[in-house]
Amino acid sequence: MARLDSKDNVNLLKLLGNLVEDLNASIERGVAIKRENDTKRDSKLDPNRYTNKQSVVIKKGQENLINSFITNVAQRQKAAAMGIDLLTTENKLIKFGSLSAPTNVSGNLGDIAEGVFAAALAARFINRDKQTDAAAVKNIIRSLSVNAARNTATFTGTAPNVGIPGQDVIRLTIVLKPTNMNFLTNPANIEALSQYITASIQYADRQVVREWVNTIYYNRRIDTVEVKADGVSDSRSTKIDVQVKITNDKGLLKGVNINVSLKVDDTALFGQVSGGEFSAVSTFFSTAIQENMSAEQQQFQTKTSGAKKMEYIYRQAAEKLKSKLKLNPQGTKSIIGSGIKQFATRDNAGVVDENGNTVELIDLNRGEATIYDFKNVSQKLLNYNFDVKFNVGKSGLPTIVIEEAESNKTLIQLRSMVQNLKDAKGRPYLYYRNYVEKGAFLKELIGSSANENPVTSS
Repeated sequence: MARLDSKDNVNLLKLLGNLVEDLNASIERGVAIKRENDTKRDSKLDPNRYTNKQSVVIKKGQENLINSFITNVAQRQKAAAMGIDLLTTENKLIKFGSLSAPTNVSGNLGDIAEGVFAAALAARFINRDKQTDAAAVKNIIRSLSVNAARNTATFTGTAPNVGIPGQDVIRLTIVLKPTNMNFLTNPANIEALSQYITASIQYADRQVVREWVNTIYYNRRIDTVEVKADGVSDSRSTKIDVQVKITNDKGLLKGVNINVSLKVDDTALFGQVSGGEFSAVSTFFSTAIQENMSAEQQQFQTKTSGAKKMEYIYRQAAEKLKSKLKLNPQGTKSIIGSGIKQFATRDNAGVVDENGNTVELIDLNRGEATIYDFKNVSQKLLNYNFDVKFNVGKSGLPTIVIEEAESNKTLIQLRSMVQNLKDAKGRPYLYYRNYVEKGAFLKELIGSSANENPVTSS
């Protein structure tokens, strides 16, 4: 077993549901809960006030402390969460951090959040002119019908129309891997998702969504709204995680300008090309800086390890980018902007309707939704100067950092990383990936809070 305070923020969130169930069982039914001593961590605690017993029962009447713990974990405030005291039935204290962590729970929070986000959109279309709140979203999640394979969940609701008795139909479909679906639909985990619910509601309340809600509310016809979150299908060809379709005047479902690529917890990664072979890195740099690196292929192939190959090709790419910025700064800035947009939205692959609406990148973090508008990113870059830095980390793998010259804030970085994997026969091998990660300057340049509520489309 491991103490709770040994877990990182992501795993704490995954374990939250099971832990709260254990705490409630201890409070309500007197079930013992396990904890672990740690001399270093507990050395400053008063032994007269704190117990060192490794099996305790939590005293009743502390639900407010558990709620505070839940809030802190959901907000990624680990230190505050771990430092909360609980009183045992022996009138001795324990720290939350000393509790034994429950069994690890599988699931990818980024994929799970797609289901939450889609449920918030469905709630907005159902509630019409009423306030969308967390309770409405939670109710939809709790009401999901999951198929036998545990990879698809559906919900159907209705919404009134002005001037006619018939009601619109709102269909929600969520496609996830079974582990992620199990987490989403487990009632014990609903509070662990609270910050994602809050952030999703911010987007659902934006004008671009409300305008569609009002359109079908007042158009005096019966419409169907299809909200779909797909964390599995066609993930290699499109960046769209959540999209909305609405019937037109002919009754045909058509995509509207609500198409979202979703990230969580201020994730830096927004694009990648997998593989350590030359074709992969050539595609990567062709997209990022319009350099296919063909002149370096022969030297690349002579390198004796994957790390050396990556160091060589990244170094050459950095030098080419520096030269391009010096010889043609404005043109090169446009190239960088084009690469950013392509990685973030997959350009034409992300176009989902006849109006050319593409995908918005949304980040859900600590109860806030940030929208990244890539529509004019190239044009915006023209107003600034940029430097290129190359470095090799302790792992031996390279990184190219593009910085705004005056502030030294990172626009993006191009980074090589490696994973230790095993093939079908259990034999280990190294698998390389090439990442594009956003920096603080890009966030400042094209990021905006969903609370600002503009009408945008990428």
